Amino acid sequence: MQDDQRTGEPPREAARGRVSLGDAIVLGLSSSGPAQTVAVSLAGLVAACHYGGIVPVLLSFVPMLGIAIGYQRLNRWQQSAGATYTWVARVFHPYLGFLSGWMILLYYTLGTSSLTIPAGTYTLELLAPALVSNHLAVGLAGGAWNVAVTLLALRGLRVAARFEWTIVAFQYLVLLLLAVAGVAALFTGQLAARFSWQWFTLEGIGGSRALLQGLLIACFMYSGWDAAVYVGEESEDRVEHPGYAAIASVVILAAFYALAVLGFQAVLPPDDLEQHAGNALAVIGPRLLPGPWGTIASLVVLTGTLATLQAAVISAARVGRAMARDAVMPRAFLRVDPRSGNPWVATLAMSGLNLVLLAVALSTGTVGRALSNIVSSLGLISILFYGLTAAAAVWQARAALARSGADLVLGGLLPGFGALFMAWVAIESVLSGATSPTVLAYALGSITLGALVAILLHRLGRVAFFDASPAQTPRSTESPT
Repeated sequence: MQDDQRTGEPPREAARGRVSLGDAIVLGLSSSGPAQTVAVSLAGLVAACHYGGIVPVLLSFVPMLGIAIGYQRLNRWQQSAGATYTWVARVFHPYLGFLSGWMILLYYTLGTSSLTIPAGTYTLELLAPALVSNHLAVGLAGGAWNVAVTLLALRGLRVAARFEWTIVAFQYLVLLLLAVAGVAALFTGQLAARFSWQWFTLEGIGGSRALLQGLLIACFMYSGWDAAVYVGEESEDRVEHPGYAAIASVVILAAFYALAVLGFQAVLPPDDLEQHAGNALAVIGPRLLPGPWGTIASLVVLTGTLATLQAAVISAARVGRAMARDAVMPRAFLRVDPRSGNPWVATLAMSGLNLVLLAVALSTGTVGRALSNIVSSLGLISILFYGLTAAAAVWQARAALARSGADLVLGGLLPGFGALFMAWVAIESVLSGATSPTVLAYALGSITLGALVAILLHRLGRVAFFDASPAQTPRSTESPT
């Protein structure tokens, strides 16, 4: 086989059998980062929807499941570490494909700022509480962890997967115990608010604008499950495992987030929860269970954040490498470790970019404001690339939709509903004002920059990728079942 650095193809003799189905599911669960996602998002969800945060979480599940099914069917059609980038380029247009890849890279680089900040906060909470409000200390602690998990990721997916398994088992077990304790306390009237069925109504949430704000946050909470697909070329079964892992991740996350939001949201009064927006679980833990649960909750979020940081670096590196095959990212991203198949140059580059963006995020104002802006803008960005993927799945399978009821539902209706739902949330959140000008600027400014980069690569760089017509191979009209 030719060397990967010349061909850009995956080194299959090194990669085959490296990631099992379980490893892929764990990577998807880690990338979504339930511990730090709840820690970062809970205060914003309560501020937006009062105690009705479970409603946008549940409403987002069906379209997310439809999108995950779209990923599954597209992966059966064509396996690529670029995933959405490759599929959208082939089904619709190379420019849209590039922008999709650009948005995914934004998600996994900008997103690490919302991970490294809590990592720094919880480290200081455990080791030096007096420095928790010091932005420089938070940034240094979080940045140090970013470097540590990058070094671990450079050792290859086999080592990284073992680390992810340990952390996922630990954080899910502890958080489920806390969430169950919270639900029990809620129904026995021991929390800041008593359970009410009014929470599940539009009026109880605060109206349609509040619901849209909640949906944006909920979409961010789910996002990240697609990480399982980006290591698909290194899976034991590269045709089936990535899709199964994506679907399993969405289902598990829906159950977990519904229970966690219901159990945690009323432990603190809203004002207190807002004051502890960066370390809410450290306060919630000891309120629910006596003893060392505050320290344990902080440790859970810290270790969960590290696993998510690693998953983000792994995912970004592989998407960047897939884009480098088409010369729309630096060719150096094609360099891999011959023993592990790990794209080490792309991994180092994405990790370095993460550190730069961390510094930028901390310079925009208070930690809470930076977290809010990043979380909300990433919700909008993820909505766009998930919606594009679902639309590509429907369009790619259009010739097969009439073949059977399963093709119609799984290939058309569910992914189509996911695409329409994402489009509706994105448009309505802007028109209604649910998305603030700052958040919109974060998202659209970044995407506009990507469009300019694409134009420069095409017009000045003469990159052939942008001249190709959407490829509709014979496989694209076959049923992927």
